Amino acid sequence: MQSQCKEQFGKIIEEIYPVFKKYVVAQPSLRIRDMDTRWGSCLPKKEIITLNKRLLGAPRHCIEYEITHEFCHFICSNHSKRFFELLTMLMPDWKERKKALDYEIIYKL
Repeated sequence: MQSQCKEQFGKIIEEIYPVFKKYVVAQPSLRIRDMDTRWGSCLPKKEIITLNKRLLGAPRHCIEYEITHEFCHFICSNHSKRFFELLTMLMPDWKERKKALDYEIIYKL
């Protein structure tokens, strides 16, 4: 499962990264963990994105949302108005994707 996660999530990170490269965000390394309460986290100063291995069962558009969310933290560390403005600019339908991801954890996982 670890290798499947690295492969699938890694491909999506590669696709999304060019958008953030414009903001002088370094290419992050990927960690996979089993997390009980989060889909992902990041350490911008260490250039690490950590994703929950259970994301592997989620639809691709939900994984894209989570990765974009974590990348946005490389620019804005908290969940401020600026953070959500950036997320909305880069992914206008993020609320629908988040809702679908929340549905995954509540009803399917």
